[in-house]
Amino acid sequence: MGRSKHLISAIAITAAGAALLAGCSSGDSDSDAAEPAASSPVASSPAASPSASATPYTEPAECASLGLKSEATLAGKDLAGCLSAAFAAYGTGTENLLVGDRSGTTRFRVGDDPALAGDVDGADGKHAANSYVSVGGEEWIKSDGVWEKSDSKEEVDSELGRKYRTVSDPQGIPDLVGSFATWKVDTEKALISLENGKNVEAWRVTNAQHFDYQGSEVVEYIVWLDDDGTPVGVQNTSNTAGKSNTYVQHFYDLGQPVTIEAPPQ
Repeated sequence: MGRSKHLISAIAITAAGAALLAGCSSGDSDSDAAEPAASSPVASSPAASPSASATPYTEPAECASLGLKSEATLAGKDLAGCLSAAFAAYGTGTENLLVGDRSGTTRFRVGDDPALAGDVDGADGKHAANSYVSVGGEEWIKSDGVWEKSDSKEEVDSELGRKYRTVSDPQGIPDLVGSFATWKVDTEKALISLENGKNVEAWRVTNAQHFDYQGSEVVEYIVWLDDDGTPVGVQNTSNTAGKSNTYVQHFYDLGQPVTIEAPPQ
């Protein structure tokens, strides 16, 4: 199937984008990063309207034919195709992003009308200190209690919103995964604790060796997938300009309706 159009370029889903948020580095690529602790609900970005109706998920053909099993070797283009099709099949969801000691929560919509809305901790550790909305080809940033168009904010605020939402855009993940040829499935599943309180046993799929992507060296990239191709999370450890950064993304409440609108002015 055709790839859904992206909100923005995938360039910053490597350490270049994560470095803006981290303010610190992690050089340990031999073990998974600490799982993000469940965070309290955020209300800085315009809230989603509650709804009991979720989009039913049917395993895409791209995932059914992937051959996801213990110790399997997967082609990058096939793994990328499954990820793209799975996100498209769900259409919406929520993710938690952990970079160093800063975390953020994002609601997303993928497809022909993509949108993102989220909150990220401040550099001083304040929870949900900064917020952003990207919808209809426009974006807004709130870093001082007032919503403004990102192109009207000071450069540092605009960059924070732009790079954070780039890291958060799930439609960029297949681009990175598809750029490397060979991926390996672990022998056993890993237990992933999601921020909605659910625990999922997921296959851990990693790159067979280091590779270059958009000017960064990807040391280790982990994709966690359920049996039916549902994306559970990713973890990226990359080197950019001599600096190592690791970030972790978890995906949950996939298919649950989200409302993402321009913030009140």
